[in-house]
Amino acid sequence: MLGAWLDSLNVDRLCALSSLCEERMSGHFSSRLLESVRWEAVLAVTSGDCESKSPVTSVRFGTSTWDNGVFYSEMSADFVHADGTVSAMDCGDKVAEHLADLSSVDHPDNGDTLTVDLVTGRVTT
Repeated sequence: MLGAWLDSLNVDRLCALSSLCEERMSGHFSSRLLESVRWEAVLAVTSGDCESKSPVTSVRFGTSTWDNGVFYSEMSADFVHADGTVSAMDCGDKVAEHLADLSSVDHPDNGDTLTVDLVTGRVTT
C-alpha cells in the first residue's frame, strides 16, 4: 500500500518527502548521540582521562573522509570543560555508531564541526 502511494508521487514530492524524513531522523539520531556523549563525558572525567576534573559542557566532533563519503568522527573529539580546558579524547563505539547515523542524514562537508552542548542538549553544526 505504501509502495503504491510512493509510486504515485512525482519526483518533486518524493524529494520533499525524503527531506522531511531526513529531518525527523536527524532529530532522533541527535537525541541518541546526546545521551551517549553525556555518558562518555562522565566516564572521561571520573576516570581521570581528561586534562581537567571540571564537568564537560560540550563536545566538538570534526569530520573524516572515507571512500563512501564524509562522516563526523569520534576520534580526537574536543571535550570542552566548564573551566575552559579542552581535552582531546576518542569516544567509544556507541558514539561512533550515532555519529555515522547522523552523518547519513546531515551530509556533512569536509571540515565541518558538530557541537553537542551537554548543558542545553542542542546538537548543532
